[in-house]
Amino acid sequence: MSKLQPSEMSMVSCNPLTYQVCGFVYDNSLSPSFLDTAELFYESRASYENPLITATSRALIADIHTLVRQFSIIDIPKPSRILRALLPLQPPDPTDSDPWLRVLRIWSEVEEFSESESFDGHKRSIVEHTLNILLFPDLHIGFKIPNTLSLRASSPSSEAVHELSVILPGIPSLPVPGTPFAVPSPLHLQLPILTRLSFNEQGKITYHRDVWDIRDVIGLVPGMRVMQWILGRAGAWGLSWMGKRLRDRVHSESLIVSSEAVV
Repeated sequence: MSKLQPSEMSMVSCNPLTYQVCGFVYDNSLSPSFLDTAELFYESRASYENPLITATSRALIADIHTLVRQFSIIDIPKPSRILRALLPLQPPDPTDSDPWLRVLRIWSEVEEFSESESFDGHKRSIVEHTLNILLFPDLHIGFKIPNTLSLRASSPSSEAVHELSVILPGIPSLPVPGTPFAVPSPLHLQLPILTRLSFNEQGKITYHRDVWDIRDVIGLVPGMRVMQWILGRAGAWGLSWMGKRLRDRVHSESLIVSSEAVV
């Protein structure tokens, strides 16, 4: 693949479509808005890729996002609500709307993005965001899960530069019983994701790819981040030691050869 020269690629102003895609694709609510508007953002034969799956149509992409969104909230209902579901003759009780136990919450935080335009007029966007996974959220304090990504413009003019506004939920922490202190929660997992979006001339997405690092995936396992920290630095020190030994050996051999040449 040939590399584009600087003259063939230039930075452009923020594309409002990127903000709209972020607002619908990474929306943290359970509304089916993405299904209703997928055709507005994706070409019919658009493709989506991540390290695990590949989808080659807009319908498949919509189904995948719907499934992921359904698993973003997992609760255990109250026993009385389960009983009413099994016995539909009983009238519903509005007091049973709250779950008995909140098990899982998953949401995404968009951090920053950049855009470029190639010589043929196709726009590309790179979005950096973090996938947050929180187990048993009722045990935590000091955070708020954003319901949605809010879109706003910096000024009311037609040429306004749009910007993305997100409600930062803070860092979930566990309170220490009997004290006013709290500690970072080991039940809060984060996965940095890099999203690449390619647009056609009509402004629709033709290619959507999510990329994540295998180190970050392994780091989701409890205790693995500490092991990565130790092994990563130990490996760097080991390679440095090997490099020094090799350099010293080459230097010694060069001295021997020089001395033999003199003799």
